[in-house]
Amino acid sequence: MPLPPPVPKFDLPRSHTGSIGKGDGQQFKAVKRLGRWPIGHVYDGTVLPDGAPCTIVFPDILGGEIDAWLADMGAGRVHNEALVGLPILSFVYAGVTVDHRAFAVLPHISGLTVADRVERGGPLSPVAALQVAVVLADAISRLHTRGRVLGELRPASIYLPRTRDQSLRVVDLGLPRGLFARTISPPTVDPVYASAAVRSGRPPRPVDDIFALGAVLHFVLTGNDPPTELPPDVMVFPSRQVRLGLFGAFLDGIVSTALGARVAGRSERLGDMHKMARALRGLRDLHRLSPAAQKAILALRPEGRSPRPPPTPGEKRPGGPELLGFIESRLTRDDLPLLLSDEALESIEALSSESGRRDDDELGGDGGEQ
Repeated sequence: MPLPPPVPKFDLPRSHTGSIGKGDGQQFKAVKRLGRWPIGHVYDGTVLPDGAPCTIVFPDILGGEIDAWLADMGAGRVHNEALVGLPILSFVYAGVTVDHRAFAVLPHISGLTVADRVERGGPLSPVAALQVAVVLADAISRLHTRGRVLGELRPASIYLPRTRDQSLRVVDLGLPRGLFARTISPPTVDPVYASAAVRSGRPPRPVDDIFALGAVLHFVLTGNDPPTELPPDVMVFPSRQVRLGLFGAFLDGIVSTALGARVAGRSERLGDMHKMARALRGLRDLHRLSPAAQKAILALRPEGRSPRPPPTPGEKRPGGPELLGFIESRLTRDDLPLLLSDEALESIEALSSESGRRDDDELGGDGGEQ
């Protein structure tokens, strides 16, 4: 029987427990191998000497390119400074071990990714999917106001909170920015969740993040990858798999617009991430309003359309246990897909703000200082 091929020198053992880092006194300890990311082996680690948890990656950098890679990582500090205060995690340190292996350190990362959750439990409920999308859109919108973009967003890089006091987190490996182009086998952006422009090697733009978020929303709603290319007049209907009625029509509108399709016969698109975050938040907050408020808002028909008829009495409600009040509304052919109008969004925001103030008053009634 022939001998197996030798293990490449860059393939690390199951654990790497010696301290790593040199030169500037910053040291870390790789404790437990977690697996392999597109850029290299990843470990649970600790910061020495205090033992604070961290995540350590050993990228497969070409031997003669380590100094150049360190310069690339140093130049990336400007981008990382824009992440302060956001649930977006990137590299906080890069260095070389005593045996000349490159490594990079991120804040500690643990828990299920969105990809893990959907693979194990199926698509998220519509409201849970919306909440994930709202958190992502808000964070990326704030990143854009700081002059930075991600360029890629994949389900396997989004980590769900493990407890109620944690937030959703996104790992930014910097692949669209070429941070790991000097590896033995340079990783590429995800062929499904990155836009065609980013896949072709163009510098990422804010509109590419809109595409990526729409692709992720499609995945969490359906459990399936989205189409990678859409002609201008072709729509996607992720909600049809779960029969969400009018609520699904608005979800379809957001996803189709983000992926580049036209909505309701118009050529308008989500021009920036702030508009996408507003659309997502508006749809999420709509279901929190009373049925009467929902009916009044949805009667605001764009482009001169007549008010929508009420649901038929006794009509069977489709879907699962987490339904929205307006899910019973009848659909017509021209309702798929839709975007909430600016008038509807303004009404939702006003009513949500009023409801929030009322809740604050109720909470503060007996609990204030005497």
